[in-house]
Amino acid sequence: LASAQIVDTEPRLITVVENQENVNLHCRIGRPTQLCLITMPGVANQFALAPNVDSPVAGMQYYGEGLDKGSCGVQIARVTADNAGRMNCTLFVDGRGLSGSIEIVVAFAPDQPTIEVLEGNLQNAEVNSKLVFKCVAARGNPAANISWFLDQEPIYEGVRPVEPEEYYDERSSKRFFTASSVLTRTIRAEDNGKRLTCQAQHVAYPEGVSHTNVILTVNFQPQALPEQTVYGLQLGRTATVSVAIKANPAPRVLWNIDGMDYLQGTEQGRYAVPNPEALGNNRYNVSLTIAGLTLEDLSKVYLLRASNNFGAEDYRLNLRSQDEVVNESSGVGIGEIVGLVLAVLIVLTAVALIFVARATGRWCFRGASLNTDINPDSEAQITPHSPDDDIDEKLQAQDPAAHFVHEGDEKHHHPATNGKHENNGKQTKAPPKQQPAVTAPQQTENGKSDSKTNTSV
Repeated sequence: LASAQIVDTEPRLITVVENQENVNLHCRIGRPTQLCLITMPGVANQFALAPNVDSPVAGMQYYGEGLDKGSCGVQIARVTADNAGRMNCTLFVDGRGLSGSIEIVVAFAPDQPTIEVLEGNLQNAEVNSKLVFKCVAARGNPAANISWFLDQEPIYEGVRPVEPEEYYDERSSKRFFTASSVLTRTIRAEDNGKRLTCQAQHVAYPEGVSHTNVILTVNFQPQALPEQTVYGLQLGRTATVSVAIKANPAPRVLWNIDGMDYLQGTEQGRYAVPNPEALGNNRYNVSLTIAGLTLEDLSKVYLLRASNNFGAEDYRLNLRSQDEVVNESSGVGIGEIVGLVLAVLIVLTAVALIFVARATGRWCFRGASLNTDINPDSEAQITPHSPDDDIDEKLQAQDPAAHFVHEGDEKHHHPATNGKHENNGKQTKAPPKQQPAVTAPQQTENGKSDSKTNTSV
């Protein structure tokens, strides 16, 4: 602005794209003006503009709200590189001229970005080697902004921006800038096959951005793996042992079983070694086929060597059958676990039986004993010793089977037993019967009363 108190411009700095159409530049003042003069880059002389008046310059006409409102502006039909520079507007108020200015930046798209390798071999890069890339977006105005991506993931580490280089082309009267950026990257195995992208962002690009890509080719030896264990193999059947290996280029494989070598693509005895199968993304399936798997096969040592032009790696494999009873995670055999469970169940069952027998009085032992633990509800009574008892003991000695009475079974004793029931030396109450019992008359012997009950059968 020539004078901020008198003249205001919108905007003071403007960036337009070359060949952009209908670009409006505007100056204004807070009082009516009698005259609006424009000085435009690319136009030799100053010219006046007013509403409803033909413009003296082709492709440019008055733009604004009217001179009576202090509005002075110009509309450019199509912007060219010649329009870059400072546009001046002068408004006359009461014979006094007041000026303002707008800086016009004409943007034009740079060339499509390019990638060059400053250090390293892109076609034969190895793991942990260093590659240095440079991306250039030349001859743009203003300078482009450059970013790096690896498979659409932004890269920040190892990026070094470079100050844009400025040039002036006298033939076209254009001022342009070349933007560049340098990326230094330590190559990793997982970089192989990925897309390295340089992206240039600029207002003059049709889509706002422009890209260029290179595919990384990384060579690396077979990658190490921890010791492998293959589970679930079936004894007596053909078993296939497989392991996935990462390498580039494809590995060559050699199996060693108990000191004997088996090359890929060969078959010897019960062993066959197919060629590695490509799985994609530099992964290869390496396998070994064993015909008629035996227990002896499970105890053998299986060593695998995979190699290519960039190195070799050794792998160790263990085989496990689905019939094995060893639980490797706990170290306890399944048979031992089953035996322990059965032993616990047997012990618990025995303890339960003892408690039940003791509680119900159903456990029988040989030999006569005096049961002093009589249930109060029991009808069995203990009588004093009498001559009849001697007769009973003699008969029991002659007939051992008469010595026991099992639960639920009643035995019909000889009349000499005097109608008594004996169970292992203990008197018990006989189960009730549906038929009424017949009570015999009481007899008196030696001054003692003996009540005897005969149960009708």
